[in-house]
Amino acid sequence: MNEPDDQWSVTLQRGVASLDFQVTRDPAIGSPVMTGRPADMRGARAMVQAAALAAAEADRWVAVGSGDIPIPRDLVLTRRDLAKAKAAEPAGSVTSPFTAGYAAVYRLELVRLLWAAISDAPARRLEELARRVPS
Repeated sequence: MNEPDDQWSVTLQRGVASLDFQVTRDPAIGSPVMTGRPADMRGARAMVQAAALAAAEADRWVAVGSGDIPIPRDLVLTRRDLAKAKAAEPAGSVTSPFTAGYAAVYRLELVRLLWAAISDAPARRLEELARRVPS
C-alpha cells in the first residue's frame, strides 16, 4: 500500500530533472554565471510543473547562499563544481559525460533540499515556491 507522501519524491525528481542549466558570461563581473531554468513543461502534471518552478527557486537559493531553509555547504560546492564544468565546455557542444555526472549529483541534492523546504505541507509549500519564480 502506498503512503500518502509517496508521490512527492517522484514529483520532485521529475521537476528537478527538467532543469536546464545555462552558463552565461556576465560582463560586469567577468565570470560565468550558471542559472537553472525549467524546460518546457506543457503537458506535465500541474504538480510536476510546480516542482520544476520550485526547483528553479531552490537553485537560486543555492546560488546566492540563502533561502527559506539553511543551504548545506556541500550543496553550494556541488553547484560550483557543476558551474565550472559547464563553463569549461565549448559553446554549442554536447554535454560531456563528466558534466552530466556533476549535474546528476547536483539534481539529487537539490531534490533533498526541496523536500526539506516543503515537507511540512508539500502541496501548499510547493505552490508557494513555484509562484516566486518570475515568468
